[in-house]
Amino acid sequence: MSWRTSTILAIVVGLIGCGAEPESDAGTGQRELDPPDAAGLPVLTPTEYSTSLQFLPLGNAQTRGISLQLASTATQDGLSLRYYGWELVRSGWRAILDNQIQEGPTRAPWRLFPSDSLRLTVTADGDPDAVFLRAGSLDFTLDLGSPLDRWEDRSGAQHEIQEAAWVRPGERVAGIVVQHRIALSQPELPGRFGPYLRAMLSSEDGAVIVLFHTREPEAFGDPFAWMYADGLTRRWTALEVRTVEVANSTQLRRNVPILTWFRIPEPEIRGELTAVDRRYEELEVETGPKPYYALYRVRGWLEFSGERRTVEGILELGEP
Repeated sequence: MSWRTSTILAIVVGLIGCGAEPESDAGTGQRELDPPDAAGLPVLTPTEYSTSLQFLPLGNAQTRGISLQLASTATQDGLSLRYYGWELVRSGWRAILDNQIQEGPTRAPWRLFPSDSLRLTVTADGDPDAVFLRAGSLDFTLDLGSPLDRWEDRSGAQHEIQEAAWVRPGERVAGIVVQHRIALSQPELPGRFGPYLRAMLSSEDGAVIVLFHTREPEAFGDPFAWMYADGLTRRWTALEVRTVEVANSTQLRRNVPILTWFRIPEPEIRGELTAVDRRYEELEVETGPKPYYALYRVRGWLEFSGERRTVEGILELGEP
């Protein structure tokens, strides 16, 4: 699909998203307006709607991973879009998306909207079907394919894991993408700086492992572990994560994790991940340690049924 075609589709999507009345309040962020104030005007509680997408290729590829952070904050005054994206290649992490845009009020602030460097097509349900990025003179596409698993947890967070392909100039890479969608009411700081860890790993025998953990499940969603191996999928709702070793970051002027241990109690899977390539983004605050968002390329091992397998992949975390 050409950039012009995707732009036209995105404009259509944007018009539908801005003008359509939502059919349901179910799910993350799909909520009615708060009761009107004393003057009879509707009052909107400031809310951030966050969609994260992690992509991990299957097999050897120049691209080793993708992380997209797409957030919109709805207030009385309108909608603030903050879209960021990074690609992991052999030389490390590089930015491929950085948009901050202010829009007017909308009736469906939880939906994804196009920006200067991002276009998208959506399904009949309003979910993203393909994401088109332009970084400088280069075009990239994240094609989202057949679902492998999808669920909403008790906090209202929505998770979806599906087949996907990352298309960059001269290369089309098959892989798996994980979507994580949450709504944060009156957030003190952007969601990507919150207390969570997400990881996507591939083992030497072709299995894919997904990990998600947070100290605040009521806001960011319940922890889980997920595995795809030999055409079969399995999901667990119990996951333990612990930082084993830290190092001082001169950029952040604080200690950061560099060795992480994890355990899936049933069926007794455990492993360790060592940070290889690192990228940090800090949030400016007036006092105290600065919250940060970290992207890692990790290597390590996973042990199951007495056998140890080598794993590698991507890990991202926020730390207030």
